Amino acid sequence: MSLCIVDRQSLRVVDIDLISALLVPVIEALEIGSRDLEIELLDDVQIAALNEKFFSRSRPTNVISFPLAKDRGHLGSIVVSVETAARETEALGYTLEEALVYYLIHGLLHILGFEHVDVEASEAALMEQRQDELFELALGID
Repeated sequence: MSLCIVDRQSLRVVDIDLISALLVPVIEALEIGSRDLEIELLDDVQIAALNEKFFSRSRPTNVISFPLAKDRGHLGSIVVSVETAARETEALGYTLEEALVYYLIHGLLHILGFEHVDVEASEAALMEQRQDELFELALGID
């Protein structure tokens, strides 16, 4: 798999190498293969603009996923707000990179067809369970 992470925000220092390393076992577990995945780290203003453009919601959000042409080797693109991730997980004791990985897993599951909005409770629970399992895998928790 080709993983490209671009940091487009300047509010916080982010260890991109650590994020990549934490995502390796997740990518292997999901058997993504050789498809490309693009990740952009944004600030709240940047992600709010995308949220407005694509979903008509005038506010920042934690993560947005964009599936791409899987038949041409592209899995998709995920954008995540560093500001929102930090704010939402500050009290939970995670590092910024761990928080970003959590949201990236969420976005990756959306690209792979998992859903939690406007679906049966059991389907939403399945996504949440898978997300938690993959996050524990990323952090090396048994």
